Amino acid sequence: MSTATSNSSCIQHRMESTTTPFELLACTARQMPTQTALEFLPGDLAGAPLTISYQQLLQDVRTVAAALKATGIGEDESVAILLPFVPQAVSALIAASAVAVAFPVNLLLSAEAIRTQLTLARCRVVVTLGPHPALDVHARVLRAVESMVIAPTIIEVPLAWDAFVGHPVAEFEAVGSPDRIGALVHTGGTTGHPKLARLSLRNMAAAALMASAGLGIQPSERLLSGLPLFHVGGAIDALMAALAVGATVVFPTALGMRNPEVVQRIWEVIARYRITLLGAVPTSLAAIRDSPLGVSDLSGFRAIMTGGSPLSEDLSQTMQAWLGKPIFQLYGMTESSGIATAQLIGDRRAAHAAGAPVPGVEISLGEPGAAYRPGAKGEVLVRGPNVFHGYLTDQGITDDPQGGWFASGDLGEVAVNGELRIVGRSKDVIIRSGHNIDPQVIEDVALQYLSVGQAAAVAMPDDYAGEVPVLFVAARTGTTVRPEELSDFVTQHIAEPPARPKHVFVLDELPLTPFGKVARFRLRQLAVEYKVRDLLGEVFDALSVTCNDPTAKRVAIGSEQRLTASQRRDIDRILRRLDLLVEG
Repeated sequence: MSTATSNSSCIQHRMESTTTPFELLACTARQMPTQTALEFLPGDLAGAPLTISYQQLLQDVRTVAAALKATGIGEDESVAILLPFVPQAVSALIAASAVAVAFPVNLLLSAEAIRTQLTLARCRVVVTLGPHPALDVHARVLRAVESMVIAPTIIEVPLAWDAFVGHPVAEFEAVGSPDRIGALVHTGGTTGHPKLARLSLRNMAAAALMASAGLGIQPSERLLSGLPLFHVGGAIDALMAALAVGATVVFPTALGMRNPEVVQRIWEVIARYRITLLGAVPTSLAAIRDSPLGVSDLSGFRAIMTGGSPLSEDLSQTMQAWLGKPIFQLYGMTESSGIATAQLIGDRRAAHAAGAPVPGVEISLGEPGAAYRPGAKGEVLVRGPNVFHGYLTDQGITDDPQGGWFASGDLGEVAVNGELRIVGRSKDVIIRSGHNIDPQVIEDVALQYLSVGQAAAVAMPDDYAGEVPVLFVAARTGTTVRPEELSDFVTQHIAEPPARPKHVFVLDELPLTPFGKVARFRLRQLAVEYKVRDLLGEVFDALSVTCNDPTAKRVAIGSEQRLTASQRRDIDRILRRLDLLVEG
């Protein structure tokens, strides 16, 4: 039997024997009870970290689960978790999924958006941060709950936490089957009518095992994770995948990679705390690209793993060459519990691709069941025990694949070496630093502005966030749209900051397809032209920029004067920052 076949059989056995996040943790705690499961770095990055062993984490989860059960919560009701990187965030996440439905919520949401999501999720308990000098989530949660018809119980961390878990309660017992819904994860729209992806306990446990196997996470790893726990990448690809094999997850202060001190001192942190792997979204990698190495000893540091949004080839190559460490990518989406393909972590320099299908996942391109082989192209379709159970919406449950194929909306191709490359999207969703943004949310708000007759939001490439939303509008007949005023209006009415457009373009009319629909591909081309002109303007004043590429990945650069070799290199460098190429 080959090693690959043996590993696949081992993963299959574990997926059958440990079918919930709680069982994954319990299994590891039995095998290595004294191993450190979690480390939380102090806010000043000076003192010793708070360490929690697997045995202690399991006991904490049991205690929290019993306390939640004592509230009378039903297995189909949710526990909303609005916490930064603190110990209670991890124990609450796993415990909530064991007795009810865990609902990790984005800490940046407005009070209105929080209220809408808590109501939809049938929230019974909210675990949130008390007043904090650097995070204002407490005040927004209170405003959200005040206006709910049935207000949930609020447990503030740390003020009320000890009292909540300190009462004598009955021993914890898991409820329901592994196929019941154990978590809700927000995806798609950012306000108005949210969609919550329904993940079963089996989805999460299987995905954790798939991610750890596909990435090659070892029990000896010390994984520094800046991936938020309200996202599947942080909760499953990093946290649960590491817990499944007995690795140690290190959280870089309560604020994570949003802490400027962590970003500035990232390599010092990695050296001091003996980190072997860094998990971060491409936005964070762009932020730490200029952080000084100093005299940090990175001999024990193995690699960076990233996903959640497109990683530009330029950033990947630049960082790997400068740091001397490889960057490995994974690919997945909320609907696949965060994982579909991954690059196996090793000591080689990684190709700019998304890896091969992880054990237990089927990938087809173009049509369900199509063979996955080099040269295959088309929309990426995913099937496996990690695929979700549809969206919870205010219209009910929608788009449940019922164990079948899920159409990702991403366009891919299989390279010669068998790795998947993502080359575009067939859907219009905008991905900004891992945040999925439904353009209709932006458009609906823009159309509320009296003088706007047409509106369309598309992605514009960005060297920091991968892409950002921009808004194109046309005015109603006889009216005028002032971009600054419209921008202010839209900003005030969109709950989540990542969904607010970075720029508003006013056109005489929006381009249309022959079928009368907005030609979004043309708007993406216009957005590319604007961004490239903006960046080139820092160096060149008299260049023309044209994008006629249907995928908006290639641009033509024109000049009245002959460009020197040095100028051509500068142009190529600027375009690579945006993951673009020069036409011709």
